[in-house]
Amino acid sequence: MSFIYLGSLLTFIACMVLCDHRWKLAFFRNAPRAGLAIGVTYIGFMLWDVLGIVTGTFYRGDSPYMTGIDVAPHMPVEELFFLFFLCYLTLNLTSAVSLVLKAPLPPQSNAGETK
Repeated sequence: MSFIYLGSLLTFIACMVLCDHRWKLAFFRNAPRAGLAIGVTYIGFMLWDVLGIVTGTFYRGDSPYMTGIDVAPHMPVEELFFLFFLCYLTLNLTSAVSLVLKAPLPPQSNAGETK
């Protein structure tokens, strides 16, 4: 059992959080909106995975870098974290490109701030 892939995914997610915090890209700009965007996209990808598994299109291959833990047949635990990383990365990248191009972003949430 190896945790290399899972550990890498968790490290990459942590890096996404740091980028988000530094440049206020997603959750640190507007957490409810980012949560909704990632949640809907994540559920869509999960449904796509389940459909692919049911139809026999997707299957779990063997890798020495994975834990070997499945949350469902042909769905390794790493898939859950990969899909979250994919959604978060996409949201951070689109927000960063909007900042660079000076395109309007959704307003920053003031939740939790004190005056």
